[in-house]
Amino acid sequence: MGSVLIKVCGITSTEDARMVAALGADWVGLNFHPASPRQIDEKTAKDIIAALPLGCEAVGLFVDRPPGEVREVAQRLGLHLVQLHGSEPPTDIAALEGLDVIKAFRIGSLSDVESMGQYLAEAAPFAVLVDAFVAGRPGGTGQTLADELLMALPRLERLVLAGGLTPANVAERLTLARPWMVDVASGVESAPGRKDPAKVAAFVQAARSPG
Repeated sequence: MGSVLIKVCGITSTEDARMVAALGADWVGLNFHPASPRQIDEKTAKDIIAALPLGCEAVGLFVDRPPGEVREVAQRLGLHLVQLHGSEPPTDIAALEGLDVIKAFRIGSLSDVESMGQYLAEAAPFAVLVDAFVAGRPGGTGQTLADELLMALPRLERLVLAGGLTPANVAERLTLARPWMVDVASGVESAPGRKDPAKVAAFVQAARSPG
């Protein structure tokens, strides 16, 4: 297995975008969900995208927004990667054809793993993200998935592992889930939306250390 890819989500400033890219992030997540403490507006998003170096991609994160609206935002900002982090139906994946869609699933039980499998029988997103289920909160909770749920996940070509990842636990989580990419937000922050350079560096090192 090659080196795992790294996404740092909830970027809110050009300074943080440049910093995480320089430290090894492959993707940065831009949050457009109004209820999130990491939400940004399109002007800020445009500035962040312009600040990214070649090789680091921006992902727009949306929660239960109409696919036409998601597409319009993506077109205005020049995004080709979008993440759907709510209860979007499989038809939304087809409606966003031409964009690379990452579909997030909140996993709290084995039945959630089964439901994810049924969803993926009807839709074919570019990548699949798994996050911890916390009632009433779509993500960014800092909660980890139970080990038995990680081991029950199907083997997917592009599995993105989220949910409470930190520099201290990412290596162990990688061993259990064998994902294509890991996604971190609160685990490398000094405050919501503010990334800590030392934590980001430690996370990248832990994720990419051989073992």
